Amino acid sequence: MKIISLTSTVYHNYANIHSHRNFGQTIEYSMLKYNADKKRLFLGLVDDNENLYAATLILIHSVRPGIIEAIAPNGYLIDYANFDLVKTFTEELIKYLKKEKVTYLVTNPMFKYRVYDKNNYIIQNNEALLNNLYRLDYKSLGYYSDFERFDVIIENDSINSLYNNFNRNTKRNIKDTINMGITLHKGTIKDIEDAYNIIKKKTKHNLAYYENLMTIYNNNDNKMEVFFAKLNTHKYLVNIQKLYNKEKQENEKIHNIFDNHLGNITEKLLNKKINSDNTLEKLNQELNRAINLNQKYTDDILVGTSIIIKNNHEIYFLIDGYKEGYKFIHSTHILKWAIIKKYYELGYRIFNLGEIHKNYQDKSSKYHNQYLYKIGFGGNVIEYSPNLVLIINKPLYTIYKNINRKK
Repeated sequence: MKIISLTSTVYHNYANIHSHRNFGQTIEYSMLKYNADKKRLFLGLVDDNENLYAATLILIHSVRPGIIEAIAPNGYLIDYANFDLVKTFTEELIKYLKKEKVTYLVTNPMFKYRVYDKNNYIIQNNEALLNNLYRLDYKSLGYYSDFERFDVIIENDSINSLYNNFNRNTKRNIKDTINMGITLHKGTIKDIEDAYNIIKKKTKHNLAYYENLMTIYNNNDNKMEVFFAKLNTHKYLVNIQKLYNKEKQENEKIHNIFDNHLGNITEKLLNKKINSDNTLEKLNQELNRAINLNQKYTDDILVGTSIIIKNNHEIYFLIDGYKEGYKFIHSTHILKWAIIKKYYELGYRIFNLGEIHKNYQDKSSKYHNQYLYKIGFGGNVIEYSPNLVLIINKPLYTIYKNINRKK
């Protein structure tokens, strides 16, 4: 077996059918602006009959004079469970990269290292896959950021069981948002600035970054899409008025029963009265808010956004957010549910809700609520491999590391 250069078409077709396909290992990823200064290679491992067994996108650039770094974003398109295949691929890749005068290669394999359920119990453990890479002289570089290690992913074969796995708060927020009269809209690249204005405090990237993403990821296999939630203030007012009137009637019935049984008040009746009083008070506050919004705005209000990337078989929620002052609407809940339903019907079964902080279990952490929000959709927490380095030119790499260490 040997490593050969692949045409972009051959690589694209192979990547689209591979079980480890991801948007980092795509032609589109290599075309993004921050990769413009890098040489791109599409490499494949073939036998004597040119049957393809593995492939990878490699990006090459100079980090300093004489030091060449190669990057395999999101790992290789390979069966990591097949040690002999990974061993052969690695050995042949080293030979190939030596000809390119590469000093070292870095990669972040996206196989599931460990999988945790919503109670944080390990339900899948693939430590052997990472240990096999260590056996082949890959060395850990750790994680570059606190959000790189974990994702929350939903995988389900039934839309009903998928929804049933949502927790009570998530279901309630979706139901409440539907009652508000929210409308959902799919945007175009012309609308990306509106989305950016909502999420800009959450991201380190500028508007041009998202415009570039949407320009590059723009085909049937790999496509970025932007969705919006809008509040129609008239519908909001009408819906809340109906809910308020219905609860008011129920509340009056409970009070009549309560007044007629003053000498024999049961705990059940007392609790029913308290709950109804609290619900009515909340609806009254919301009704006043709806009246004020309806008087202030004649057009729909843009209250939330969600940006996704479709990667052939998976929906990746890149980022979402709500407009400042409209957190009470839970627009990101309804957006996620609407997007999941839409693409489930189109055959998608994997929904990656995105990254969570490494300290997601710490209830005192400001990032714990982010974890609760995402795990509320019933997914599992996926832990990935750390970043790895494969040394191609050991003497030169040693000199490079020693220089950096002294700095």
